[in-house]
Amino acid sequence: MDNLRKYLKIELPLPLVPNPGPTIDDFPPPANDPIVAYIPELPLQIVDNHKLEVMIRQCLERKHRQEVVDIKCDTHLGIGMVHLQNCKERDHLVKIIESIILDSGEKNNIIIKFVSDLELISYVVIDSTNYRDLPSPNEVAQRCVELYKFSRSILCEQLSIQFPNIFRIVSNSLEELIEAIPRKTFSINGQNATVYFRADCCFLEELPGHTNINQLRHAITDQISQENTSTESIYIQYNQATTNAVVLTCSRARRWALFNSINLDGQRIQKKNSLPYRLIVRPIPKDLSISHIKNHKIFENTVDQVLVKNNHLVVELSNKIVYEKCVNQGALRVGDQYLFIEINNSKEKEIDAENWYETEMCKHVPDIMPFIRNPKHPILHWKWNPQAFQEQYRRYATIQRRGMTSERDRHGIDDNQKRHLLRVTVMLNTIGTVWEGGYRVGEREIKIKEDLLKTIVYDHRSKLERGATMSLFEATKVPYTSTLIKVVDEDCLYVYQQLVTQKCRPVLLNMANADLPGGSYRQCAGAQEETLFRRSNYFRSLDTDLDNGKSTSRFCCNSNCELEILSERQQMYPMEEFGAIYTSGLTIFRRAEDTGYAFMDEPLSNVCAIAMAAYRDPKVENNRLTRKFSIGMRKKIENIFAIAYHHKHDCLVLSALGCGAFKNPPKHIATIFKSVAEQYAGFFKSIYFAIVDDHNTGLQFNPQGNYRPFKQLLNEIELEPTKHKMKDMMIGPWRILNMPNPQQVTLSDIRISYLIPCYHGGKCNDIEDAQHFREYSHPSLCPSMGSETTCQLSNDEDHVLWFIHRPKYPYGSDCQLIRADVKHPKQFEHPQYIQVQPTKLVPCRDSINCLRQEDTDHMKTYSHPCPYAELCRQKISEPYLTHKSYV
Repeated sequence: MDNLRKYLKIELPLPLVPNPGPTIDDFPPPANDPIVAYIPELPLQIVDNHKLEVMIRQCLERKHRQEVVDIKCDTHLGIGMVHLQNCKERDHLVKIIESIILDSGEKNNIIIKFVSDLELISYVVIDSTNYRDLPSPNEVAQRCVELYKFSRSILCEQLSIQFPNIFRIVSNSLEELIEAIPRKTFSINGQNATVYFRADCCFLEELPGHTNINQLRHAITDQISQENTSTESIYIQYNQATTNAVVLTCSRARRWALFNSINLDGQRIQKKNSLPYRLIVRPIPKDLSISHIKNHKIFENTVDQVLVKNNHLVVELSNKIVYEKCVNQGALRVGDQYLFIEINNSKEKEIDAENWYETEMCKHVPDIMPFIRNPKHPILHWKWNPQAFQEQYRRYATIQRRGMTSERDRHGIDDNQKRHLLRVTVMLNTIGTVWEGGYRVGEREIKIKEDLLKTIVYDHRSKLERGATMSLFEATKVPYTSTLIKVVDEDCLYVYQQLVTQKCRPVLLNMANADLPGGSYRQCAGAQEETLFRRSNYFRSLDTDLDNGKSTSRFCCNSNCELEILSERQQMYPMEEFGAIYTSGLTIFRRAEDTGYAFMDEPLSNVCAIAMAAYRDPKVENNRLTRKFSIGMRKKIENIFAIAYHHKHDCLVLSALGCGAFKNPPKHIATIFKSVAEQYAGFFKSIYFAIVDDHNTGLQFNPQGNYRPFKQLLNEIELEPTKHKMKDMMIGPWRILNMPNPQQVTLSDIRISYLIPCYHGGKCNDIEDAQHFREYSHPSLCPSMGSETTCQLSNDEDHVLWFIHRPKYPYGSDCQLIRADVKHPKQFEHPQYIQVQPTKLVPCRDSINCLRQEDTDHMKTYSHPCPYAELCRQKISEPYLTHKSYV
């Protein structure tokens, strides 16, 4: 290259005596504008520049009597320059002689061609896997002209739709090319680019499935006997989806052009100058004529051949432009049939150890996003093999406890990271399946019903239902006579499916992350929410970044009990403290992890889930949540029940909320669930707790795991609704605001979170403070208040925190303050009838010993104690309450 650089700048002397009768071609050029003919392709067999220059000069002068001023060769660039006296001499060399044959002493003759103009081919490689953001060919050409100061515009085109990040550029000035070579890298649209100047390009087609770039590089350097060949001399890109590769060679590596094939593990792969324009069209219905496809207008009469393979066609075209248009369109229609168009049949290639688990996968970190940015990456499209996954996962399935060290494999990856990478693979295949719209089981094509998805966000503004005044009978009328609770060591989706087969309408609790949709599903952690994402299209509901251009129906519930479309400025995350997200229309199509995430023969459609986040690392004392978190967790669980009932579900599939990575104490969480379940007794047919102990159990906060504490406290409990109700008590999601009479109640609105909970709960000393009462919400009245039996849990610290308890007023029905003092009824428990006593009677001074109880006028004025007190069966009778009181 230095020889050419110097040669392009030499000054040539003018002849002393001009020839008679000169023509313009006879005059020598100015010193700075020599007459040059070019050798566009120097022989690759000879690497000695001087030797090659001598051989060419001798051949021209001795065999062809062609005089030359000088010859310079650069075997790195593969270009030679022949300086001649004038244009006439150049035309003779280029147009008459055209080429010469060098005697190299080898079997094959060496042919040297001469041209007057060069066509210099280089390749620009954009370092990006996000093919959506690649620059256009025009942008690449403009950037090169701007950067390298090319005097003329250059031709630029995308090399191949299979390698869209590689651009072929053609320039004509050798001087400008030589000046550009030192600057091989540049940026364009925020992406890095590398130029391979004066490079050769070839393709390798249908490589073995386990092929990788290192294998190809090693095979190439072996052939050219250059082990330490610079990466700047060889560029290899392997398209796993099509199993094709492109190889660019420049400088010393151009010698690889001497070989017409490559040896990979004993298999001979032929090099090709171009790739065939081959398409896969699928699926092909049995009753569809092949000629209808072959003659389809989309192919513009460019079909060379059509091959039938299983349920698809291989269509080979003759025109690159038509081929690329078909690939970009991606589908065609024949009658009422829609057929997909692809550049490869990736659906038929299974993910296995050779092509992924033990090779390419190990080069990545546990994160799905680099692949999502490249939607054509093969891992999103390859066929799922549950047995291959199981084989890999079992090798790394040992539960990893904190503090334990993990062995590393030959790639330097420990067991925990390998498990995450395996789950990344599942998640990517799930996303690809959803984007594709279905999957295959055997010969059956199974569709995923995306149009069913509906997402509702609930926050502090949300009101589910308005309150109303109604009869006590209607208010306490519940769908079921009892609610059965079961705790099972089963997969939650299996339990859900079993309930569906029993004609139930369950809803599933998604133990969500408040800050990130799907928790760490993008990094593929192993908790419940992440597992749900790997087995369904749930990610399309919660993760708006992965809509893939297909927006789902998302709403928020407002303060008027209405659903509003969720606007772009309204964020789903982070979730509010007591907020939740309800999703309906989910499709579950994968089995559990221990089956290798096998596809289900029949997907489970229209699955409903409530996403609710537990507290992360809450403050715990004596293995129980402190007051603030205890009251807050109960409110969260109340909202789960309220939303489930609002959407008319009859069964709940719950779990140990927050008792894993979030470190909530399982026994205490089970106690809170029990308290809320008692409040909703009769509202649901059954409540299932599906709990499977995993790597987050057996730790300090849950030494017995999560399943056992829940089973001991909740399993096989049957809860019956209570009929006894008073003001400030709860009836499921409603609070009784008032009881105008014993047979009528006024119920509250059902809200997600109207006021901030007072974290003193039932022990609050400021409940009578008007300002405090307006700013904070307080617990409901204990269900046992005012009943015939006293509260059995009055000494239970949790119970007295979650419910208000009032001491019994010592004067019973003789209370004179019940109506006179507004605060008094909130401070003491009174017989229920006093609250609805229609008249204020004066207690008779003779009390129970009065002899005038048969006197009508006397009884209208005075009240008398009932001799049966609380045991009286007539105490709710209106006339009786008018004249009798209790002591």
